Amino acid sequence: MKEPQFKFVKRDSDLLVDLYKHKYLTISQIGRLHFPSLQTAYRRTRLLKQAGYINPFTVPNIDESIFGLTSKGLQTVAEALGIDKDELKWSESKTKPHDYYFMQHFIAINDFRIALRQACNNSDIKLLGFIPDYYGERTEKGGITKYIRDVTCDIANEREKVSHTPDGVFALQKDGKTALFFLEIDRGTETVSDADKGVLKATRFYLNYLLDGKYQRYSKDFNADLFKGFRTLFVTGSETRMQNIRQASAKLQVPEKAKKFIWITTDNKISTESMFKPIWKSIDHRDNSGYQIG
Repeated sequence: MKEPQFKFVKRDSDLLVDLYKHKYLTISQIGRLHFPSLQTAYRRTRLLKQAGYINPFTVPNIDESIFGLTSKGLQTVAEALGIDKDELKWSESKTKPHDYYFMQHFIAINDFRIALRQACNNSDIKLLGFIPDYYGERTEKGGITKYIRDVTCDIANEREKVSHTPDGVFALQKDGKTALFFLEIDRGTETVSDADKGVLKATRFYLNYLLDGKYQRYSKDFNADLFKGFRTLFVTGSETRMQNIRQASAKLQVPEKAKKFIWITTDNKISTESMFKPIWKSIDHRDNSGYQIG
């Protein structure tokens, strides 16, 4: 008996568009986005692979398959979006990433994006867009000029500049008001005691970025009026790590009120159900208030 012929349906198209937007998705993330069960996700992605739309790969120490688009899949995305394939600024990589720490970080960013998107779908808060860190223009030498990388001057020393690339930038809208957010996924591998590197350098960047106003460039990206400010969201792996970051930030020479614009929480508190609950603390270690998005 012949197997039924593969039939491409709208859900497949939606899946490929999401794969384009997220660059790589694990099988469980695909399941969360598009299928009622993981078994159904496995079955459908197997058919899409056989039809040449997607390409799975594995990374050492990550116990599930990760998927990326093929050239055929990208052509389908272009048709779904009603644009030319070249406008997507994408090319199929001959090799897939196999660095565990890179992919673990990448997966964590997408976990947050998915939880945020689904939380918005279940609320009156609208997600206006999400710009990931890898978005940018390819240079003549083959590198990437990252779009969301920026530079600010340190108000404690105007001759010193602080550069940084966020893990993501997004905007939310509720009741006609728009808010800007920067995302930082902390893997727990960087120092928290040196203001010139790692977590404190990123924190220092945001505290000065808030004061110099360069973040207003994102009003065009999200088709919004000028922002009143922004929030930076740090997601880290443990309560101990979170408290260490909060304590370390005390040495940064910026107005104390600026520290309340940077929030932090642990990754086990992030979910679709909790996203808009008061799960955040400011990095001001003296501030015991709980904060919530929206």
